[in-house]
Amino acid sequence: MSPATTIRLMTKDDLTSADQLRNTAGWNQTLTDWNRLLRYQPDGCFVATLDDRIVGTVTTTCYPATDGGPTLAWIGMMLVDADFRRQGIGTLLMTRALEFLATAEIDCIKLDATPTGAPVYERLGFKTEWAFHRWTKALPPTDFNQPASSQPLPSLELDHAAFGMDRSRWLKMLADDSTVVSRDNSFGMLRSGSTASYLGPITATSDSVAIQIINDLLSGVSGIVYWDIPACEQLARQLGFEPVRDLTRMWTGQRLIEPNLNLQFALSDPGTG
Repeated sequence: MSPATTIRLMTKDDLTSADQLRNTAGWNQTLTDWNRLLRYQPDGCFVATLDDRIVGTVTTTCYPATDGGPTLAWIGMMLVDADFRRQGIGTLLMTRALEFLATAEIDCIKLDATPTGAPVYERLGFKTEWAFHRWTKALPPTDFNQPASSQPLPSLELDHAAFGMDRSRWLKMLADDSTVVSRDNSFGMLRSGSTASYLGPITATSDSVAIQIINDLLSGVSGIVYWDIPACEQLARQLGFEPVRDLTRMWTGQRLIEPNLNLQFALSDPGTG
């Protein structure tokens, strides 16, 4: 690894270069997603630079404690330029992210790993929590339905129980860039991606409520849809989705904070949970 490689805080001026790395990797995020991550955690997003060129990125998303409870954080957007891989840059980025989270006294750190990334994270002390899939479906053009109108988020106590933490600040930021459908205390979101519409997060009291929310969100939508599902695979097949990508939820830290997968029907993003 070149001694000129440095890790520093990400700034808004870095986002175009960061998104070029994302585009080369074929990931679905957009510049809007990068901006949201940086606004939410400006002290916890980092870039690797080599001779003033951005060659890697990593983000963190911290979910604060409530009533003296534990803290949780996600590591995401771990990207290294293909021309500079296997030079230790990814390890430098992960080490800096973990140092930041240690300083923030985070009790549980999670990430969602691809098959290529999982062995790397294991060497850094991450353990497998469970495996899941990305599912996809191609929706044909339609002349009959109108896209759902965005609705206000409901009270988020159910999501707290589903996710295992209060992520209301993050969800409110995400809702600003999404179509939201709410039913009682349940809700779902749909937003645009660079290659596909993204379905999630979805928190619901039952399969039947989740199906109603999904159908509302997908009404009038055409093209490819991605859905990262922590469980409920039978529901995905019932709705005509097929698995296309394997992912592994991993964690490290002082204690494991577990979600209630009976209430959680879609992730918000693999980079944020």
